[in-house]
Amino acid sequence: MSPNTPQAAEVKAAIDGLIQSASNAEFDILEDIYHDDMQIYMFDPDRNLNQMDKQAFSQHITDSTKAAEAPNIWAKYHLVEADEKEGHVLISRKVNLTGEERIVTLSIDLVREDDRWQITREVIFT
Repeated sequence: MSPNTPQAAEVKAAIDGLIQSASNAEFDILEDIYHDDMQIYMFDPDRNLNQMDKQAFSQHITDSTKAAEAPNIWAKYHLVEADEKEGHVLISRKVNLTGEERIVTLSIDLVREDDRWQITREVIFT
């Protein structure tokens, strides 16, 4: 994988679209961008590990975004790399996934299936 590929630009655009849509309460995107076998590993502020699948995390995103006073679209990309089949993103975000706004860092793995990029795994550090 390389950060200087057309696929890396596609991956970044897919993540940008997810951020924009979810922050605008347009949650239909979750069905398309989250792979059916997606797994989420989220460390809370006390370093407890929470694991979720696509359904549980989609509900968590929906609930926490609706509860946030003003969903935030701020993002800092540290790395976006991809080849024809796989992509990886390291990103920091201001989000409200734990009841208060925090900066979280995410490691996101994607695959290209069904003519679109889909997230297969996220590791989230609050």
